[in-house]
Amino acid sequence: MTAAAAAAAGLLEPAQPQEDVDDKGAASRHSYAEQCDAMEKMFMEMATQTQTEADSPGGGGNSSQWTPFLSLTDPYSITIQGHKTKPFCFRIVFYAPTTPITAFDLLADVLRRHEWDELIDSARLVEKLGHGDAIHYIKMKAIWPTAARDSVLLARITEVAINGTAGDGGGGGRPRGRGFLNVSQSIEDSRIPENTAAGLVRMEAGIAGQLVTEASREDRERLGLVGDRWCRVVQIADGDLKGWIPTSVLKFVATQALPRSLNKVCAQLAAMPVAAESQLLARLAAQAGGKKAAASPPPPPRDTAAAADSRLAAREAGPAADDDD
Repeated sequence: MTAAAAAAAGLLEPAQPQEDVDDKGAASRHSYAEQCDAMEKMFMEMATQTQTEADSPGGGGNSSQWTPFLSLTDPYSITIQGHKTKPFCFRIVFYAPTTPITAFDLLADVLRRHEWDELIDSARLVEKLGHGDAIHYIKMKAIWPTAARDSVLLARITEVAINGTAGDGGGGGRPRGRGFLNVSQSIEDSRIPENTAAGLVRMEAGIAGQLVTEASREDRERLGLVGDRWCRVVQIADGDLKGWIPTSVLKFVATQALPRSLNKVCAQLAAMPVAAESQLLARLAAQAGGKKAAASPPPPPRDTAAAADSRLAAREAGPAADDDD
């Protein structure tokens, strides 16, 4: 059955208005398949380093590629590291008060990224390549005094199996079990040429994305996380922004924009109903295989993101509140 026939039969969800879709079908292997495989392999190697390196910046000794940037514990545990040789490459580890599936469905949905990432202006789907693989277009907001950036990304979202080791009680070990991966990298696409006339600078994104796993008992005890419903997210953000970027912009992104976005999404996830299975992966499977997707839960209230801002502000209020902003 073709995609058009499936849509007519009601087997596929209608395209969302903000999507610009060039759907060529869901072939199991496509022209970018090998590049997607390589992206996945590279990201997994970066994301499954020992927690000593990930959660305690510089823990890898002189051989570590990362240097401490910022470490927060309130309102949520967030660690940000900067790459020693790449000025706009960050490795972030944070813990969100929900299940891995619930977090993944929000974090990996490019059309919802603007709900929590304050650096994103807009995003759209350019082409569906296959189950979990796609081409996206993302436009970022301008940060004064620099111009706005945009990028064309090859992306993969998938469930992964992680063979790790148990923690040692002090933050060591590797995550293990079931994980959810969202990874992307810049590509060139003649359908979306650079738009310098509009003042946009085409940035080049390296390997970037998120790996979401369940927070281990050792993690929860070490960080003082209350309850057993926590997930651990390892995020890599790597980009060559091109053009002139003052140090003040890099510092703003690492110490203010990223923490605010991550605290916001954690507050948003804390208020969301917990999902038993990934609705995002189920929808992709239906689109790829012509099967009917699992019923989606009712849409969240329209003020979900605003409510998350209010909850976060209330949580941060008090004598020790940070008034840098």
